[in-house]
Amino acid sequence: MCRLELPARLDLLAADELAEALEHLRDTPLEVIASGVTHVGALCLQVLLAARLQWARDGVTFRIIDGSDAFASGLARLGLSPTEFQEEENGSSSLGG
Repeated sequence: MCRLELPARLDLLAADELAEALEHLRDTPLEVIASGVTHVGALCLQVLLAARLQWARDGVTFRIIDGSDAFASGLARLGLSPTEFQEEENGSSSLGG
């Protein structure tokens, strides 16, 4: 399983780099480490959600682990819960699909 550590600021400037990093890791079981996140912007959240759905469609593990308090707060501010990035017991996404 690969690991990808998220930058502290998941803002507009980080979105392209995040999308590119995820594209290179496609089809690879992935744990995304969110322990150092201090800010979550909508565009980076959209990139993470799209990746989560793509990994689920591909039948590959994708989960975000060790989310910081700021990460959880940022998700909540944008209307989501950290559980959106957890796999259900049958391996499917809690986001549907």
